[in-house]
Amino acid sequence: MRELGGRCGRSRPQRCTTRAYAPKESRVFAQGHCRIRNGVQRLVVSRFDCLAYRGAAAALTHSGAVEAGRRRRGDMKSIPQPWMPIAVLAVAACSEEPRPADEAATTSPPSTSTAAPILRGSERIVYSSLRPGNWDIFYFASRGAAPLRLTDHPGLDYDPALSPDGRWVVFTSERRGNPDLYALDLEGGSEPRLLVDSPAMEDQAAFSPDGRSIAFVGTASGNADIYVLPFMPETTQPLTAATNLTNHPGGDFRPDFSPDGARIAFSTDRDTPVAGHPIFSFTRQREGDVYVMDRDGRNSQRLTVTPDWDGSPEWSADGRTLYFYSARPRETVGPPQSPILGQEGGFRIWAMNPDGSNPRAVTPQGVEALAPAVMPDGRVAYQKRTGFARWSIESIAADGSGAARAESDTATDYWLPDFHAASGAMVVHGVGPSVAETQAVEEILGAGALLAADYPADVALPDRTVTLFPMRHTTGLAPHPDRNETAVTIENEAGTRLVLADFDGASQRELFSVPNVGIVSGTPNRLFDIKWSDDGQWIAYTQGFFFGQATDEADVWVMRADGSERRNLSEDTAANEGVAAFSPDGSKIVFRSARDGRFDLYSSNRDGTERRALTSDDARENFPVFSPSGDRVAYSSNRDGARDGAGNLTFDNYILAVERDGTPGAVQRISDHPGQDSHPWFSPDGEWLVYTSERGGINDEEPMVQEVVFGPQMYGELFARRLRDGFEIRLTHNKWEEGNPFWLRPAGAARR
Repeated sequence: MRELGGRCGRSRPQRCTTRAYAPKESRVFAQGHCRIRNGVQRLVVSRFDCLAYRGAAAALTHSGAVEAGRRRRGDMKSIPQPWMPIAVLAVAACSEEPRPADEAATTSPPSTSTAAPILRGSERIVYSSLRPGNWDIFYFASRGAAPLRLTDHPGLDYDPALSPDGRWVVFTSERRGNPDLYALDLEGGSEPRLLVDSPAMEDQAAFSPDGRSIAFVGTASGNADIYVLPFMPETTQPLTAATNLTNHPGGDFRPDFSPDGARIAFSTDRDTPVAGHPIFSFTRQREGDVYVMDRDGRNSQRLTVTPDWDGSPEWSADGRTLYFYSARPRETVGPPQSPILGQEGGFRIWAMNPDGSNPRAVTPQGVEALAPAVMPDGRVAYQKRTGFARWSIESIAADGSGAARAESDTATDYWLPDFHAASGAMVVHGVGPSVAETQAVEEILGAGALLAADYPADVALPDRTVTLFPMRHTTGLAPHPDRNETAVTIENEAGTRLVLADFDGASQRELFSVPNVGIVSGTPNRLFDIKWSDDGQWIAYTQGFFFGQATDEADVWVMRADGSERRNLSEDTAANEGVAAFSPDGSKIVFRSARDGRFDLYSSNRDGTERRALTSDDARENFPVFSPSGDRVAYSSNRDGARDGAGNLTFDNYILAVERDGTPGAVQRISDHPGQDSHPWFSPDGEWLVYTSERGGINDEEPMVQEVVFGPQMYGELFARRLRDGFEIRLTHNKWEEGNPFWLRPAGAARR
């Protein structure tokens, strides 16, 4: 029914036709799917979607009518009220409204396309992206009011902030690809307006008390810094209109203005060392503390000095208290509490004086709480986690006394509350409607299509344009060399299936299944690191320990593209062996193996014969891939890595020359960043490498991502490097873990 990609990222939402009187602001929308006919994108809306939204509208009708009656009786206060629309019951089927011709073209940042047709003539970069499916902005007009979903974009809208006058909601949206700031007029009812035109990330907005400025986190400098910008919602400003207040190589996050507007509190990881996780050493962990600075960025002062994270500072209305979350007194990183690697829990809301003195706990021990927000009545709201996957908004008295109080329903998950001081209205982001495709990480990332809703998107390099395809999956995925189709694992408690599917996860055709293998099956074994031969006739994959030591068994398997002739090439060893890639002609493979006690690179024929060691040293080599010409192998190694406080070595990327007879030649180091560089892949002409890098740091506080979404390496972003001169360009800017890139030629025949 829908085209590849599933969702139409820029299409206008379709309105359910109504036969009841309603104010202009009252809109009930249905989600739809993108279909391309004769080169024109059309949104196909199902009757089921419309019926679902009729029910949502009916749920709001009663509260809206009561509110309208109170207005007529003069029961409302005389202060200006934010938008309080009255929902009406939709009584007719949905109908598609043609999109005006003048809306077909959209403004895009210099390097990112806003259009989202999946049929592209450019080269493709397909990669894993551990992101949620669909988040929307929700509005609660008052305590106990039914939530109103303000955004209906099928991708990610999050981190809302209400203006002091209650008219505007500023939020982050990824509808253009990378995260941007948008303003939504609650009184005018217009479409969200782009605030900053930039190819980088802008997120975590906070209003100044007078509403004339916003502070936000941006990555245009190369890492997360705090900027301030005049708030001009009527126009889109260039990033040059913003001032970088922190301009520090560390990451700075979650700014909040003091009530007098003179200071800004924020969190940062600038003064804490980065180290490998004590249990999962391949992941890199940070710690953060709360700082305060003058509004112009001067006189920064560290307020907290504790292990783990202190974050998301929030001023009290009188400016005498700062609230924040903290894991204190925890000293070291512990094991995850759930399938979400990195979710440790133990976070509570704390308070302190503005100079950092008198720290005291506000929420009780055992209540998982993040993101404090001060309410008009002086209570402190926060996002509360129940179990490992359910979130709601709750509040407690400022001194921690008395019982907690629910501030949201539990119909969906909600995060990041923000309040209007005069009316008590609350905005949050929460889970919106999604396509429920079964996939390996569905329980961890949430329901949604395989291809991220806001993609594909184009990025311009100096000599070409590439199209990005972020896939909501871990390492059990490989795109076909010529088609917008992927080999992908689907895991459940019973085991793992390997299927062929379209990029949106549809049209699944099973190749085979294996029991007791997979992240949710309760075993350490997985089926991962899948690769196609360049002619699309063969598939290689690894089965066994995902990340283990030399004696933790993993095997290289090869089979035909239809699942036949499946063969284990590692039957002669119990060592850890895997991550194989084919030579350009498909006759050979290169892989890593610990059969000699070290993780070295080997090559062999496709059937496993004529095995040859390519490296022989004490380093750990990984992720080898042949160049298109077959005379080079790119790979990752910790041979020259920096050693962190836990004793772990970081990885860099290298290129090994391979002689005509298959013997190894010279080794060239490609990257020398002190963090992790890994997962290299050649461009189709061999002139570039795409890889995953930590060099941009993280773009949000770790607990604000890792407690919610599976993202143990949330610092992972994609970079491209031109090999002849070392020129590099950052391809992605966001807070999600991204990796395992494949750089492929244009799709020759995309499925429909």
